[in-house]
Amino acid sequence: MIMKSGTICRILIIATLAAIIIIPAAGCIKVPRKTASTSGQLKVPINAVNAGNLGSLEFEVIYDPAIIQPEGVVKGDLADNAMLDFSLSRSGRMWVALVDSNGLNGNGSLVVITFHKANSGQTVATITLENVIAHDAVTLVDIITSTTAGSLTTPPAITFAR
Repeated sequence: MIMKSGTICRILIIATLAAIIIIPAAGCIKVPRKTASTSGQLKVPINAVNAGNLGSLEFEVIYDPAIIQPEGVVKGDLADNAMLDFSLSRSGRMWVALVDSNGLNGNGSLVVITFHKANSGQTVATITLENVIAHDAVTLVDIITSTTAGSLTTPPAITFAR
């Protein structure tokens, strides 16, 4: 089920307003090495490592549109029952959000982003995750995160505070 971005934004605003205490959770999200098909598509999963009761997650994927262009986003194995929304409306910046009232737990792919190579001769594309907002599924409080930039071959990561 795909929700409108306004609905997810309202859910995230309510969750943020309800947060009085910050409860840390452990985990990290990584973008592993790319996998290319013969059609020139690049499928890049965004993986969670040690996710714990992750109720909502919103982030932006920053990329160089002269090197790669996004085609779409689908739910990954870990987020199979989650609601997904995304926007490709800004060149070089993709917005992605997931909501799961039961909480996402464990390791696995949250989303898989499909890119295609642009007409540039460059072969190295940097992918950065920014503006990460995460909330606990039960308490709705913020989960503190930090990010590390990377590329298609060196995964960027979102690390959740312990």
